[in-house]
Amino acid sequence: MKVGKLIIIIGMSLLLFGCDNEVDRLEDKVDLLEDKIDALLDQNNINSSNDSVINNGEGTTTVDTSNIENTIKDYENKANDLLDSINKLSTPSNRSDAINLFWEWKVEIEKLDNEIDTYEDKLERMYRNNTLSYNDFRNYDYDLESIEDILDKAEDKLEFITNYDD
Repeated sequence: MKVGKLIIIIGMSLLLFGCDNEVDRLEDKVDLLEDKIDALLDQNNINSSNDSVINNGEGTTTVDTSNIENTIKDYENKANDLLDSINKLSTPSNRSDAINLFWEWKVEIEKLDNEIDTYEDKLERMYRNNTLSYNDFRNYDYDLESIEDILDKAEDKLEFITNYDD
């Protein structure tokens, strides 16, 4: 009986000792991964500083801005048309119709919002490539943000009319 207890105690000790070794190995692996993450972050910071904006705000716009202004005006008209259309909607009589109506218009809002975001990215690339001055970029970006505010109002109105919020 004593021998059985002794074997169990020795066995448990070995198991616990083995667990300690496994915990130590796992901690070492975690430390190694943390070091690798830190190295990648450092490398990314170095790369991002090399990719910094070349245009320091002193540059001048070297492209015809009438296309940019027309595109922004077109986005503004589309956003206002969406808002006007949504303002004219009436509340559906049943829940299923309300949800369907919500998603029908929500898709249109998101589609235009994505187009605007893509165009905003294009303008930023133009700025980074020194074909658009900082002041022009900032003004166009502000205009696009104002249009996105119109889309936010349209979505808020849509949520109110349908009594549905995704």
